[in-house]
Amino acid sequence: MNKKSFTLIELILVMTLLSILALVMLSNFNNTLKRGRDSQRKSDLSQLQKALENYYEDHHTYPTFTDIFNRKLCTNYVCLTSDTVYMMKVGTDPVPASYKYVYEPEPTASPVGPSTYYYLYSHIENTADQDPNISLNGFTTNTDCNISGVPIPCRYYVSSSNAERLTSN
Repeated sequence: MNKKSFTLIELILVMTLLSILALVMLSNFNNTLKRGRDSQRKSDLSQLQKALENYYEDHHTYPTFTDIFNRKLCTNYVCLTSDTVYMMKVGTDPVPASYKYVYEPEPTASPVGPSTYYYLYSHIENTADQDPNISLNGFTTNTDCNISGVPIPCRYYVSSSNAERLTSN
């Protein structure tokens, strides 16, 4: 009887090659997920930026309350039925258990004082992103984008057109 079969070495070699191929594919898949989440973050902040500019057009100030996420953006902190709604629901980070967006209006002497500029921050996972508003070490404002635990610097920002450009740490 002449049976043709694979040797143990051949089987190990095929399994090794398949493992390497799977590892490469998984790595590419994870990078694609990171880029997708980063695109969502940039889109969320861009939409919020437009809503804040509409708010400014009507009130000649930006909102001074900072907890604007995961809720409506209205004329007042508590949305009354007569208020103008600028955004039905302000987004949250695609990984809400780990990261958060940060809204930082101009510091004012009082909570109701006028705010003439703002910054919006987010964490970015893709370290190869070449966007000019990204700093892998965070910015001089030392804004934290982590929900809890060890502080994680915010790596991406957008701002009102009259805000100063931030510098990297």
